[in-house]
Amino acid sequence: MTNLAKTLLFGTALAIAGASLVLPAQAHDTRDTHTMQRGPMAKERFARAVRNHPELAVAVDLRRLEMLYRKQGDEAAIVAMYQDLLKRTEQPKLREFAERRLRHADRVAHPDQTIAELRARIDAKLGELR
Repeated sequence: MTNLAKTLLFGTALAIAGASLVLPAQAHDTRDTHTMQRGPMAKERFARAVRNHPELAVAVDLRRLEMLYRKQGDEAAIVAMYQDLLKRTEQPKLREFAERRLRHADRVAHPDQTIAELRARIDAKLGELR
């Protein structure tokens, strides 16, 4: 068998193996098509969700405000904003949102500590795999 024939045979085998890995994932795609759409219909669905769920509207505005504070470099204002939200509401979804954003702000404020924790977690997981 010539080198060209071996190369073609190897390439064909790789293509078949690659197709067998890709095709099942495509055939059984269970993602919701509504979450992947863009454009006017997606914007209208989002606007309807904001109208029907006031807590979502609050969360959207808080994220926008957070982005503005972050652009200004005012991490303390972000923390104060979410701590204030925790004091002012008993709504479970908003409280969970605020707590999650506070954890994120803490990771951003202390990157060295976060890096050390992530490295330790990776080492532990790799130790379990051996």
